[in-house]
Amino acid sequence: MTTKNSLAVIAQNVGTTPEEIKDVLSGMIISAKAQHGAKATDAELAVVSGVCATYGLNPLVREAHAFISGGKLQVMIGLDGWIKIMLRQKNYDGHEQVDNFNEKGELVSVTTKIYVKDRSHPTCVTEYMDECYQEKSSAWKGYKKRMLHGKSLGQAVRVAFGVSELIDDDEAARITGARHEKDITPASTAPSIDWQAINDMMAECADLDTLKGVAGGLRREMEINGTWAQHKDHMILLHAEHKERIEKAYSQQSQAQAQVMDGEVVDAEFTDVDFGDGE
Repeated sequence: MTTKNSLAVIAQNVGTTPEEIKDVLSGMIISAKAQHGAKATDAELAVVSGVCATYGLNPLVREAHAFISGGKLQVMIGLDGWIKIMLRQKNYDGHEQVDNFNEKGELVSVTTKIYVKDRSHPTCVTEYMDECYQEKSSAWKGYKKRMLHGKSLGQAVRVAFGVSELIDDDEAARITGARHEKDITPASTAPSIDWQAINDMMAECADLDTLKGVAGGLRREMEINGTWAQHKDHMILLHAEHKERIEKAYSQQSQAQAQVMDGEVVDAEFTDVDFGDGE
């Protein structure tokens, strides 16, 4: 399937145009590279659009994301994406999850069984809490049972239906964390922020969907390296400036912008930005 055909398939599935899908995917790739002047190549667009088209994933609602590991582009998928892939398989015949507890009543593992119509035995995958739990992840700290269920389901879908070209968000976080562990910078020193590069990335966005994708990717990266809370207000204001620029360029009706009250940025009006408040 060519890139043009892939973009057309995705556009038809989500009810938009191939041009808009191309802009969104380009924004994802550029954001994943996190480099000044980065661009999305035709080959990279082919990879991401091909995966989304093949598995029916909607990049507009963040069912798939671009991720760079070791200079190689990969496609990262969240729990909603794994569920969609599973339910769309013609030979899918149901699934179940079993919680396994220790003598203290603590959840130690989750086993997922996926039934496939043409197979005599279900595909079983067990994921263990002590192997999956991430101490630095707010999602794992607050919802470790739910996270383990999602991890087990995603891995079972991968095995049952032979999905090898995708990684889950948990794996992406571990890869990124491993990179930071190799950094010789003292742990107490927060990573520096290249605001000029971030501003230039947003300046390259010509529409709101692309800006949304870039902004969301930047937030995820900051959450991973622990700088989001510190720089949240500045990011919201910077996003608001570029949002206003785009709206003026297209003569669109002005939308609500971030307000500064008593010196504190209020981001309640940024529901359309989708910086990634969900798990």
